[in-house]
Amino acid sequence: MKVQLIPLSFHLKSISMKKTIAFLCILLSVSFLFAQNNEMIVTHDRPNSQEILDRPYVVMVSIDGFRYDYVKKYGAKNIEAIANQGVQAASLIPCFPSSTFPNHYSLVTGMYPSSHGLVSNTFYRPSDMKKYRISDREVVSDGEFYGGKPIWVAAEQQGMRSASFFWVGSEADIEGVFPANYYRYNKSVPYKKRVKQVNKWLKESPETRPHFITLYFSLVDSKGHAFGPDSDEVRDAVLEVDAIIGMLWKKLQKTGLPVNMILVSDHGMQQTKNDEAIFLKGQTDLSEYDIAPSSGVINLLYAKNESVDIEKTIEKLKAKAEGRYKVYRPEEVPEHLNYSDNDRLGDIVVYSLAPYVFGNPAWKPSPGAHGFDPYQAKDVHGIFYAIGPHFQSGVTLDSFENIHVYPAVMKILQLEYDAESIDGDLAPLAPGLKTE
Repeated sequence: MKVQLIPLSFHLKSISMKKTIAFLCILLSVSFLFAQNNEMIVTHDRPNSQEILDRPYVVMVSIDGFRYDYVKKYGAKNIEAIANQGVQAASLIPCFPSSTFPNHYSLVTGMYPSSHGLVSNTFYRPSDMKKYRISDREVVSDGEFYGGKPIWVAAEQQGMRSASFFWVGSEADIEGVFPANYYRYNKSVPYKKRVKQVNKWLKESPETRPHFITLYFSLVDSKGHAFGPDSDEVRDAVLEVDAIIGMLWKKLQKTGLPVNMILVSDHGMQQTKNDEAIFLKGQTDLSEYDIAPSSGVINLLYAKNESVDIEKTIEKLKAKAEGRYKVYRPEEVPEHLNYSDNDRLGDIVVYSLAPYVFGNPAWKPSPGAHGFDPYQAKDVHGIFYAIGPHFQSGVTLDSFENIHVYPAVMKILQLEYDAESIDGDLAPLAPGLKTE
């Protein structure tokens, strides 16, 4: 970050020396904090175990909000070539809610959100009513919010080094483990810098070289929210990221290592009826509830005390639904959503049906959104493309849920895991994997 300083002489003439010094201190502090947020964090110096050295490598890349049909819709030639040369799925089905944090964490744990605990981008932990929200650095780094065993945790525990240039959960102390190297999330870090760092990691000595690396890009999602999935801005974002992926794959090939690259997205993007937004609090009196809204699609309601008549609230909300949203007790949420059996879901689950979204009288919702039931709105489906020595060539798989990515990665890396403790299964991806 370049900080432009106004000439000191100007300040001395217009304000006091004391104020000038204070101003400069603030600028230096901002610069320091920015630098800190861009520094790689090294958590340990343990080398790869001897039996790890000859194992393959996996670089797992997330393109947030990249819809299942964007490659052909916008002519993403580099990604299309990778898909055609490797393995591709008709679409990658996100977990419900089809939101960023729950699905990124499902991808690396093989668990549904109700199993791993990140039940939404925003929710309360009933044990202490502490609020989890993606913009809160403190809670995002709190390992107590995260269940399951992410791939990097399993890798580090089994003597394999890992690294992360952003991924949900990578900044949190989960079972006392972090990736060997990781970055705190900072959206402003240039994409080329991220790619160069991945390449640098893979050029390290075999003893320190990470075998599992995560990488994340947010641009397509940001533009999808702001302008809608059919916009020129999304097209430009897709093509920009496509060029970055092309650069990344060329660098990975040049390493000469057995590197497998997996491209995924946490969800797609739905065009919304944002001019017909639903004001949840306008449907009935909800003053007796703490509300955790997310993505303009899902709202989790927590009764403030035991005297609240929850059933009456549900009845009143249902009476105003008019086919725009659904209302359930957590234990009554439709089975196909696998969204129950977790007290973090609160007392009432309310979610909109695409293309409707929740809003507020003070502002108009975005024209693009996600979070919807993926079996009701296919436009929230994402992508799965994989290429490398452990994947077949020219194979197209049927659409599958993203929880099944985890066991495939664990198999490639030859890492042990408890199949009974996860929701994913190797079977959907098995036809795309090379047999030993």
